[in-house]
Amino acid sequence: PTGLGNQFATSYKEATDRKYLTNIKPDFEPIAFKIYFNGDGSSGYENYKKLAQFLTKCGKGELLIEYADGITDKFAKVILKSMPKTEVNADGEMFADCQFERQWYWYEDVAESFALKTAASLLSTTFPLSFPFGFAGSVFINKFEISNDFYEDAPIVLSIKGEIKNDIRVAILSEDSGQTVAEVALSRGSGEDTEIIIDADTKKITVTENGETVNGYGLQDPTKQSFLYLPSGKYIITSSMEQDDAGEISIAIKRYLLD
Repeated sequence: PTGLGNQFATSYKEATDRKYLTNIKPDFEPIAFKIYFNGDGSSGYENYKKLAQFLTKCGKGELLIEYADGITDKFAKVILKSMPKTEVNADGEMFADCQFERQWYWYEDVAESFALKTAASLLSTTFPLSFPFGFAGSVFINKFEISNDFYEDAPIVLSIKGEIKNDIRVAILSEDSGQTVAEVALSRGSGEDTEIIIDADTKKITVTENGETVNGYGLQDPTKQSFLYLPSGKYIITSSMEQDDAGEISIAIKRYLLD
């Protein structure tokens, strides 16, 4: 395959004696590779038709492509650009030279995640992030240090479950000044059987109660952000949860990769 690396487009402002860089943005090459439809001796035409039917069901949306280089399993969202159909050649092969347009950077298979809740329930939880476990009992933990080493903002997925009496609020604070960098707020709390998802990756907000899922956009505070993204650097994330809330707010952070 080709197009697995990175490419960038640059813009400059011309001056009398030199030019100045004004913008740099990703401009990925298409990911291109051959798909063989009859490598196992089966019908190439039938297999081609099955793939075409699958892509038809996907519609015009993004596809997920996986690439394992022997060190990291990584994923990227792509759009099908071309899949020309060929006839069986003299060697009995039927294949298509496919091209997919990559929409953004590769990212790791497993997003880092943790939950804001009481320490008593945290003790039985395994975290992919380091966590200060030097405590016992039911000390309430409602803030967490998070970091993003990549130069692009990382989308955050919030999953809110169980009883939280206050209106939902989750904020990212500057580690140095404590000032709010970004914040999402809803005009309601959460019930015992409620699940609220605020997904910056898909840009969707859903509320599930009594087996029914509805759009939650109308719950947003319009003076705050719709979704949370973690900027590059170190920050504190906190919420409006209180000591006696039985619910939890789980945070998953997608980690982008340059390679």
